[in-house]
Amino acid sequence: MTTNDTAAEIAARNSPFAQVRTGTVVSFTTNQVLVSVGGSTFDAAYLRGTVLAAGDLVACLQQAGSWTVLGALAGVGANLLADANPSFELSLPGSFPSLWFQANLSGVSTIVVQTDATAPSGTRVAAVGGPVVGTQSYLYSQPIQVTAGQQFALSAYAGGDYQPGDALTADAAIVALWFANETNLYPTTSSPDIVVSTATDIVQAPPYTTLGGNVTAPVSGFMRVALRSTTETSQVVRWDTVIARRIA
Repeated sequence: MTTNDTAAEIAARNSPFAQVRTGTVVSFTTNQVLVSVGGSTFDAAYLRGTVLAAGDLVACLQQAGSWTVLGALAGVGANLLADANPSFELSLPGSFPSLWFQANLSGVSTIVVQTDATAPSGTRVAAVGGPVVGTQSYLYSQPIQVTAGQQFALSAYAGGDYQPGDALTADAAIVALWFANETNLYPTTSSPDIVVSTATDIVQAPPYTTLGGNVTAPVSGFMRVALRSTTETSQVVRWDTVIARRIA
């Protein structure tokens, strides 16, 4: 454990609630794996038969101060959004997520970065809300160049943030958007949107819900990863750790 942990980080690690967070393998030897999660480095258990390597991005389960590495995240190659603020750590709390874009599909959503000690990666998340029933929006990424037929694995974490009296009915989805060039913004798309993964009635975070799936590029051009949130009243969807990897 590092010696510069904040009180929030310590409280998060010792929380009685189970949560899944993203970490990076620092080292791996027989009977020991050292992982870094949210800026803190520590030993963790891992599943029998698991083989890891330094630098692997891994899913970690934490409960009551105990950490278990569930395994390396699926996908081949680096996160194609690694330089595009995928976990919103580059943005100050209260600001709109830098390097991201907003498109309102129904109603008008409010999108800001918030601090969350239980975030799967780092300590900041993108929080999306809107008071009107069925308020729906995209928070979408920088463009990724694609060729028709290429396959990609897309994933993200979504967590509900509800106030007393809210119905636990917020929905989250990962959607792939397609563009003819890297400057076009939604809704100037070159092919219909493709819903990759959906979670309805997401639970109060923690724990965060994992969304993920594969998509094949229908056209050559550019793909942007969209985080679709559907909310009402004071419901908020919190997003973290957006990953896009080429798999074929």
